[in-house]
Amino acid sequence: MLNFLIQPLRSILFYLGFYLLVIICSIVGFLLRPFPLLYRLKAMRFGVKTILIWLKVTCKITYKVHGLTLLDYQTPSIILSRHESTWEALAFHVIFPYHKDIVKKELKRVPFFGSILTTIESIIIDRSNKIQSLKTLKRASAKALKEGLWVVIFPGGTRVYPKEKSIINSGGAILAKQEKTPVYLVRHNAGVVWPKHSFLKKSGHIDIYIKRLIVTDKDDVKALNNKITDWIDY
Repeated sequence: MLNFLIQPLRSILFYLGFYLLVIICSIVGFLLRPFPLLYRLKAMRFGVKTILIWLKVTCKITYKVHGLTLLDYQTPSIILSRHESTWEALAFHVIFPYHKDIVKKELKRVPFFGSILTTIESIIIDRSNKIQSLKTLKRASAKALKEGLWVVIFPGGTRVYPKEKSIINSGGAILAKQEKTPVYLVRHNAGVVWPKHSFLKKSGHIDIYIKRLIVTDKDDVKALNNKITDWIDY
């Protein structure tokens, strides 16, 4: 009986601390808005580090990144990642260099989270308008890269369950062709311990794998998208 209760109790304890930290980050972020973006991103990173520590303490969830040595930290780059969980959207702010992530406009309406997205100047797209979304993605990503920031994209658009196949949109491939900068593919199993649409967190270990995407002049968008899909969907 006790074992049956441990997982829900751990999850409740995690969320109590999690939402408190989100509220604090939202308030601190709002106060930091007059300051340069780099200061706000540093504050975001500190907040996420605290959340990940709290997640480890309460739910016994750990992680390891494989392939960090492949990253060229001197060159602003593009990350194209599988999307299974809220976990990676948070953890990437610790794992990867300072970046802007692409998020759907609906998240702007979520209390406190929306404020944080405004503070860190996330790139907001309207997925119901595919043409305008692609224009925004290309323009805003190019601007971020020129400013020395990385760009993180979840080309599947929405979270999937572990082992579930993603429907990879071509925006990431188009951007990879457009920008002459390194592109990295990321896959992971975060959905096993932090599943979508689930309150419960499962104790366990997350493995994150990184691979450099080779973009050649011979690759058209479709071929490039196939390369992305083949790696992201494990």
